Amino acid sequence: MLAEEIKPISNAMDKSFRYTGDQWASDFHLNLELPGIFKELLQNDVVIDPKTGIRMDLLELVELECGIEILINIEHQSTKLDTIKIKIIDGYKNYSKCKHKLPLLSVIVSPFPKEEHETEYRSTESDVLQPVFVTIDDEEIQKRLNILKDNYKNNEIENYIVLNIAIIAIFVLNNKYDVLKELCIILTQSNGIKGEIRRDMTKVLEEMIKYKLNDNAEQVMELLGMLEKDRETAKRGMRIWYEEEFAQLEAQHKKELSIQEAQYKKELAEKDEFHAIELAEKDEKIDELNTLLKTNGMN
Repeated sequence: MLAEEIKPISNAMDKSFRYTGDQWASDFHLNLELPGIFKELLQNDVVIDPKTGIRMDLLELVELECGIEILINIEHQSTKLDTIKIKIIDGYKNYSKCKHKLPLLSVIVSPFPKEEHETEYRSTESDVLQPVFVTIDDEEIQKRLNILKDNYKNNEIENYIVLNIAIIAIFVLNNKYDVLKELCIILTQSNGIKGEIRRDMTKVLEEMIKYKLNDNAEQVMELLGMLEKDRETAKRGMRIWYEEEFAQLEAQHKKELSIQEAQYKKELAEKDEFHAIELAEKDEKIDELNTLLKTNGMN
């Protein structure tokens, strides 16, 4: 295995969190035990802090039991929430409330307990941000690992349970080789984890192994070797997906070129026709002038 193959991608944790929450939004909501019924994942790319370029992670539209709709902004926080970041999250809240005309709940998912974070931000006396904290610490990781162990041999496993593979891998502390190895065993030995979610859990677990065990190439290669079959399957699936996407883009590009070419030919034909008319008019004027000259005995 080449060195570049075991090098973690940049922002591996944030990308894994956003990818999991985006691809499995409804199950992600259920996994984190968030309030209300998930309805829709809203566009979040436009919500970017102008000074830092940082964007919000996930923005959900949710319906509460009383029938009221609210927004939930879910933020991955690998470090302790400080005054700078909580101010940014307050900005996300204000922008989203203004855009969608709905109240917003901010949720922070972190390995650190609530009391170790900044828990409040006041933009005005009446506008106070108090996020909800979901803590994925060692105790919570063990609880989720036990849930996976109790279910992974079942022929059918609900997706929100399978997502614990990604949640654990993202939030487990660095160099926790034993936990990551257990996740590899669960994933590779389960018949109930299949299809797209198996592909996505393989991808997230692969990236987290590279990131969390970055200081130990031997351990990285061992665990990636355990995932080899699933990694190859995932790669083929991704290649097919991108090939199909590329083919669609290429077809669209050809269509646009064809339209442009037809438009160019049309414009060229119109110019040629106009030029021919101009020439015909000039020839006609020359003939008239010659006739006039002959009439006056000048030619």
